Amino acid sequence: MKHTILVIDDEPGLLKSVRERLELENFNVLTCATAEQAAGTLARFTPDLMVVDLRLPGMSGLDFCRQVRSTEHPSRLVPIIFLTTDRSELHKVLGLELGGDDYMTKPFSPAEFVARVKALIRRSVSAQSHDEIEETLVSGELGINYARHEAKISDRILKLSPKEFEILYLLVKKRGRVMTRQFLMERIWGRPYFNTSRVIDTHIKNLRKNLGKMQECVITVESLGYKWEDPE
Repeated sequence: MKHTILVIDDEPGLLKSVRERLELENFNVLTCATAEQAAGTLARFTPDLMVVDLRLPGMSGLDFCRQVRSTEHPSRLVPIIFLTTDRSELHKVLGLELGGDDYMTKPFSPAEFVARVKALIRRSVSAQSHDEIEETLVSGELGINYARHEAKISDRILKLSPKEFEILYLLVKKRGRVMTRQFLMERIWGRPYFNTSRVIDTHIKNLRKNLGKMQECVITVESLGYKWEDPE
């Protein structure tokens, strides 16, 4: 089955070269020059992966990602690779904090780009096969259904980003065991990054806000990471 990739960038030359390279690898490719155009495309179609430039005219790539991840549309679960010309850490970290799955700095190696795309597609397909299993985890009043990507405390559905959901699921599944920040990063994002601590800690902070009275179940293990303890 051919996978479809949506590429959003305002550089015509880059769009052309990325399209040609991905089509050689047997992908379907859709292209947009702005986030606004991409939003219209997503209203009609859900791709298998998105490649998003951080510095788009009008709505930025970061704001586009924030908007996509905050909706209930199926596109909220689509993997995102960010493109950036900024070699500083700030925009890269912000992208990962907002739910990005990977990033590449322009100019980039076409071969490495294709390898990153294929790796994310493989992870997404693997996650979808896992989704078919109606696995439910329970801890006190918290219930997690992996197939529906749904977490509830009593009857309250938690408004979690895809990465926050994955972190919560992994912590509860491995309850009582310490999950280091690097382990969480490699398991959920697929590989370690610079500034792993900031990315994980930001997601944990947002997760705790959503958990409300159950946030005390997320235990900080100093200098290591986090673990989940069932409520008494």
